[in-house]
Amino acid sequence: MAFSSDKAIIVNQLPLSIDFPEDFNKFLEVHTDIYKRTVNALNSKEGGLYTLEEQYSFKQFFNSSNTQQFRNVYRTTFDLIALNGGNIPAGATITPVPHNISGIMSSGGVIAYCTSSKPEYFSTVYPNIYLDQTNINFTNPSTFPLTVVYVVAEYLKN
Repeated sequence: MAFSSDKAIIVNQLPLSIDFPEDFNKFLEVHTDIYKRTVNALNSKEGGLYTLEEQYSFKQFFNSSNTQQFRNVYRTTFDLIALNGGNIPAGATITPVPHNISGIMSSGGVIAYCTSSKPEYFSTVYPNIYLDQTNINFTNPSTFPLTVVYVVAEYLKN
């Protein structure tokens, strides 16, 4: 299998050109490999499924005691409709939902992306959505029930 010099820049990108071997068994091997890479690339795109894991957001904040040293920011996403057990009524404050994040030192930003039953599509921030040491706290700012609420929490840890 020979790939061109246009190597993929990131893991889930595929090369632009491939030289297929003439031997049928080697062709099948190369074709299978291409299929696996294609499936992996499609399944790992940003618009795909969000896995329930904490990740680096690739943002960095200065360390207050040493401005030459950066601190990494972490990101976790939550589906509040699923965690709440259904739609969130107009103006309602949900029962706080545990976020299971340990060691939060500071916020890097918390935002909720919402869709109402009207439908309206909007985002909201504090005071409607915030994290405390143990929970996600959310109040529906809309006059309609919310059918989708995705929360993206970015934070600094110990």
